[in-house]
Amino acid sequence: MKKKLHILTTCLILLLINCREEDLSQQENPVASTQRASKVTSGIYESEMPYNLNVVYFIPSDVSARPDYERRVSETLLHAQEYYRQMMYNWGYGNRTFGLLKNPATNRIKINIINGALPISSYPYSSGNQILSEVNAWFANHPADKTSDHNVIITATPSINTEIPYYGLGRNFFVGDNEDSDVQYFNENSARGNQAKAYMGGFLHELGHGLGLPHDALAKSLTNVAGYGTSLMSWGNQTYGYSSTILTKASCAILNNTQLFSTIAKPTGYFYTGSNGFKITSINHSYINGRINIWGTYSVDAPINAINSYFIPKDSYYHAVSGSSNTDGTNTFSTYVDVSDLYFTEKTYSLVLQAQFVNGNSNWVTFPFTFKNDIPDLNFPVNKDNWTVSSSSQYAAYPSSLAIDDNINTYWHTNYSAGSVQTDPIAGQPQNFPYYFDINMGAIKGISGLSFTQHQGLVRTAKTTVIYTRATTNDGWKHQGTFNLTNTIDKQYTAFAQKENCRYVRIVFYSSHDAQPYIAMPEIGAYE
Repeated sequence: MKKKLHILTTCLILLLINCREEDLSQQENPVASTQRASKVTSGIYESEMPYNLNVVYFIPSDVSARPDYERRVSETLLHAQEYYRQMMYNWGYGNRTFGLLKNPATNRIKINIINGALPISSYPYSSGNQILSEVNAWFANHPADKTSDHNVIITATPSINTEIPYYGLGRNFFVGDNEDSDVQYFNENSARGNQAKAYMGGFLHELGHGLGLPHDALAKSLTNVAGYGTSLMSWGNQTYGYSSTILTKASCAILNNTQLFSTIAKPTGYFYTGSNGFKITSINHSYINGRINIWGTYSVDAPINAINSYFIPKDSYYHAVSGSSNTDGTNTFSTYVDVSDLYFTEKTYSLVLQAQFVNGNSNWVTFPFTFKNDIPDLNFPVNKDNWTVSSSSQYAAYPSSLAIDDNINTYWHTNYSAGSVQTDPIAGQPQNFPYYFDINMGAIKGISGLSFTQHQGLVRTAKTTVIYTRATTNDGWKHQGTFNLTNTIDKQYTAFAQKENCRYVRIVFYSSHDAQPYIAMPEIGAYE
């Protein structure tokens, strides 16, 4: 069957650098060995790949296998196999795709028939785990038929509108099969052609999830560039067959290490095992001429060959602009994105840095940031989960802990009870400046400064502060500067002269904006 695939041009402009979407070309990437294993056979079926997708045709107890399902399922998966091959090739990862056991005489793939224990009404959209438990039980009794850790589970349905699981779940993905969704009509400009395109787009998208791919998007400026268009893992399930729909380089960097894309057999237990720790040991940022630049260092406890970046707007994973860069052995990384290439500037964002381990695992670190008047606030906050705080003065109902609870509507307030006295810096002194606020971050962190959010009613707002840091209690306090906080409800920052590695922070408050001898502070934080 002639397949209408969107073959990407390979002679485009010079490569971009770092973790952005590099141009589609024959670039050098950390490709797994192209040495082919001995041919794998299973009865009349064979494959050049050592690991092959387990294809399950799941038949509920009150449904019959759909007419001509073997041809339809085979052609759908061979279409998908060729699409993924082209994407990997275009991004420089070699002529590789996922393995399928196929009968070379008939061009039909190996399909494992599993009869469901229940009627189709018992397998609604939410029943993925129920079906998976039956599939796993079947493979436990037929171990020779399990040729990888990845399953496609295709449920026979009496109608294309029948409710069934249709999503990725771990290393599995669920779709349906009905004669009204037939890939042989993919090229037709007709109702059944449109249905074939919709089915194929959804199939490719959910296959991506079953292979470990998250939602992501191409940079906005690439949506109308020939050979780019729409990321399959965003809303590409809707554009496939109508306009250029591709896998991003970040997606192909994940597939590069996936079990099904390995061209040589690995030792038992090689794939998807181990803790695979990944830490960002330093992170820096700049915003110049509309471009967000991020760079730093990292540590890992197992080999990696790429780091992906995702700029994810809140509640909009389909708009997560991604990129990928290969590692070079220096344990450094860098990425960038032009703000004009993001889809929103009114949402909060998460920058996710994801390490691609050569055994197929991935691990990631998240850095939140926001926009204000379309300008990114890149002072990534330090996680406060392990913080403890104390102060020289606090009112019982407004303790110092309320200044680190991430709620701007609660606040620490110095003690204003009649006759109350301070415990520090001068024990027994009446409530008055200076006030101490001490932070123990639980471990040494590299911080570039502190953040403050004043009382949202602009009462008892802090003015003059002095900040000190130290790494251990055996060290003396290091003066980081004197800062005048402004009388505003917006978050504000006190930047140190350079990044400081410290565990303990002392803030000394010397005055307030209303000349009253008290402080009410909703939030205090640190940033990297």
